[in-house]
Amino acid sequence: MPWKVRFRDKDFTLDPYFDPEFEYEVREALADKRELSGSVEIIFHEHDERVANITFHESTDPDEFSFVGTHGQHPEMGEVYIFSGMPDDGDPQVLALYSVESFGDAPVNEERFPLEKFRQ
Repeated sequence: MPWKVRFRDKDFTLDPYFDPEFEYEVREALADKRELSGSVEIIFHEHDERVANITFHESTDPDEFSFVGTHGQHPEMGEVYIFSGMPDDGDPQVLALYSVESFGDAPVNEERFPLEKFRQ
């Protein structure tokens, strides 16, 4: 289930269940591909057993947070960030942010995350 999010002052769709089998194919198709030098933490805030907000924290230290990323332009997905890592639950995870809203399933949230009260 994708969500509308804002990351680095741009609008994206976040797919937290990005298929790891599709990851290689997307990475290979990225133009201007570059590895991000730091790390990212992506926090899913829950309320009443549903995601109520999503926030991002970035660090220049590649070991501070669970996810490292790749950035580039994809011919169908637009601007893309692919984050991979092993969060606290111990299972490897791949998440993708992409700018083309018509790609994949429609986002489930009306108001883009992070909500103003959670922005830092």
